[in-house]
Amino acid sequence: NWHKRVLPPTAPLPIASATATGVALAANRLARPRFHLAPVGEGCSSSGEFWEAMNLAGARGLPISFMIQNNQIALDTFTAGQSGAETFGDKGHSMGIPSWSIDGSDPAEFHTSTAVAREFALEGGGPTLIHVETMRGCGHAHHHDDLYLGAASGNPPGYVDRELLTYWSEKDPLPNHRDLLVRLGVSESKLSKMEAEEEALVDTARKDMEDTAWPEGNSVTKRVTSLHDASTHSEQFDRFGVSLSGGESPVIIGEVDIEFSDAANSWTYSKAIQNGMVSLADKYGDSIIFMGEDMEVAGAFGMNLPLKARGHSDKLLDMPLSEAIIIHSATGAALGGMRPLAEIQFGGFAALAMNPLINNAAQLRWRWGAEVPLTVRIPLGGKTRSGPFHANMIESWFANDPGLVIVFPSTPQDAYDLLVEAHALNDPVVYLEHIGLYGLRGGDTGWGHSINQIVDTESVHQRLANDGNSIGKARVVRGGKDVTIVTWGAMVHVALEAAEAAAKRGIEPEIVDLRTILPFDAKTCIESVRRTGRLIVLQEAQYTGGLGHTVSSRILEEAFWNLENAPVVIGALDTPVPFSPPLEDHTIPTSELVVRHIRRMCD
Repeated sequence: NWHKRVLPPTAPLPIASATATGVALAANRLARPRFHLAPVGEGCSSSGEFWEAMNLAGARGLPISFMIQNNQIALDTFTAGQSGAETFGDKGHSMGIPSWSIDGSDPAEFHTSTAVAREFALEGGGPTLIHVETMRGCGHAHHHDDLYLGAASGNPPGYVDRELLTYWSEKDPLPNHRDLLVRLGVSESKLSKMEAEEEALVDTARKDMEDTAWPEGNSVTKRVTSLHDASTHSEQFDRFGVSLSGGESPVIIGEVDIEFSDAANSWTYSKAIQNGMVSLADKYGDSIIFMGEDMEVAGAFGMNLPLKARGHSDKLLDMPLSEAIIIHSATGAALGGMRPLAEIQFGGFAALAMNPLINNAAQLRWRWGAEVPLTVRIPLGGKTRSGPFHANMIESWFANDPGLVIVFPSTPQDAYDLLVEAHALNDPVVYLEHIGLYGLRGGDTGWGHSINQIVDTESVHQRLANDGNSIGKARVVRGGKDVTIVTWGAMVHVALEAAEAAAKRGIEPEIVDLRTILPFDAKTCIESVRRTGRLIVLQEAQYTGGLGHTVSSRILEEAFWNLENAPVVIGALDTPVPFSPPLEDHTIPTSELVVRHIRRMCD
């Protein structure tokens, strides 16, 4: 129960120790006198994320003790197959962490050892590692008992080391510690009374659990994020309806509802993000922390320089170069009372952070009601000549993971607003920012255009003060009547350029900027398609497996009968992102390609 300061089980198991390290980081940052214990089995200690957690704890002197319980077997793999270390305690030494071994069958030794680790941590000594020697007396799970211990019939015979099992069975701490207490003068009557009281507590707890009714099936869709519940089967079924009108467009046909500016006080896309971070640092004070690689000098692309200039250097934390532990510890820090803003330097590197983000942070609200106020910035995108490891478009990686909020601004105004709004949520938010829009080339995007804007920094704060939030709301950025283009990120500007060219031929496209990937605003898209009767979904990601087909499919569920012809998804070629400028330019969708599709649809 997290509310009792106990993290619940999570799989894969290293998640727990890495998350606990983040909770310890929060306690350390907030000067809270708390001790943290992260117990794992010896098999878990083989995981890279366990090592990354120890490495962070050692580097930052965190108040945590890692406990490796050597059960002699992990799943079906014996100790010799897990590690070449003489003892599991040796693993701590390599991280500069004081480590020792104890007999796990001796409660007094166990208690003394953890007490020493606690005092050491609270006195500022930092982390420790306790190697607990013991043995697992059953299968990895009870359905596995026959395979491990052997069936009564003798088939299967079991593969347990019976001599070793006998040795550890004779060291059972319950009867042995009871005998010790008797020898120390504790009366039989007192022990019997204590045992009876404990058994009664366990019996009561068991009965309460057995008497608890199963949840109603339809409750499964509740509280996926603070913004939305998942749709039910009935709601999905009811989408398939008759042709309806989309109503009037919120933007006059042919007009663009985005105002760009070359004024001296206009901001580039990157400056809007920088100033958004400064605003967050001013607002949240000591509870916010900016975590990532190379944070304390300047950050990637110098994004942290304004934070330093405004006196927020103390909020910048250089992390070990490990995306997994950045997100693991940021999740723990969020659970520990902070509001972290973590950075994964480039989109391709996010693959290393999928375990903590998908298997832990995204599920915590739904699984056990925990709030995880965490924003993860991920720069990505083409036209940067940065190749297949940095420019990957990865929005589809996260779109199938309930519990995440995913935003993708296309303009400086949205870059500021969505960052401020994202960090106000008590959910894990993936904030995708397009490097090609930063304005790194003399203020121009990678496409050679300026998208600078005079950014209104007040409205978003007023909106939040009134419990408003624009996350989850798409926006019609160009009014039209002949075809709807649904897009996001940098492709919004490609679509606008294509629409301008199409308008010269008498075709007026309507453009919908999603702004938010999850939760997806289907309503705005569907209403637009009902007005125009045609649909193009434009994505920068590779055509196959991209988000575009999901977006198209969802829109068709309610707008199929409004269509005059088949919908089109336009994406990049199904290749890795090239370094070579002519190859990259040939790979990414162009406005000329979009115009070709528009003309074929509408002519």
